[in-house]
Amino acid sequence: MDKATVFGVISGVLVFGSVIPYSLRIYQGKIFPNLTSWSLWTLISLAILLTYKSSGAEGNVWPAIFGFIGPIIITSLAVWRRGEWTKPDRLEIACIIIGLTSLALWSYAYGDKELSAYALVLAIIGDLCAAIPTIKFLWKNPDRDRPFAWGCFALGYGLSILAITENTFSNYILPIYMACGASTVTSILAYYRLKNKIPLREWI
Repeated sequence: MDKATVFGVISGVLVFGSVIPYSLRIYQGKIFPNLTSWSLWTLISLAILLTYKSSGAEGNVWPAIFGFIGPIIITSLAVWRRGEWTKPDRLEIACIIIGLTSLALWSYAYGDKELSAYALVLAIIGDLCAAIPTIKFLWKNPDRDRPFAWGCFALGYGLSILAITENTFSNYILPIYMACGASTVTSILAYYRLKNKIPLREWI
């Protein structure tokens, strides 16, 4: 197994590993995921996985694979725990439209790396539309989530950069975006806990 593949697998394991404590805390009723947001992320994660693979990702595709499996698990748990549905706002409606458009473009451009890269960028924009309301919510309610899982997710995508074997825009844009986005959420949640001297066991 070459170095790029090793980093790809490790990064995928970290992304998937972030789902385990997050799922446990949902089960325990200590994290309260919004069903609307996570349902949207399931759609967008599918678009990201398909377009990232088609645009040339190889060993670095593992985080995207587990990044799709994670929202499915979390959304299913949230449904089981009767999580809160909220009416989609304009950004979330845009997320749905952009996600479906990305999937449509991918189905048309399948096998064409250049067009698939455009579909990937669309999917990332759709993800951003879903992420902004989540970041705003956690900025106001940092006690409703925990930083450990988000930090693992950020680290996983960050490491996947070392698994890239072809230096293209599409190979780099996803891990950089995901690492920065998850790091932002991690920082918000960690700052709240540091400020209020919350024990480390409540960071996980």
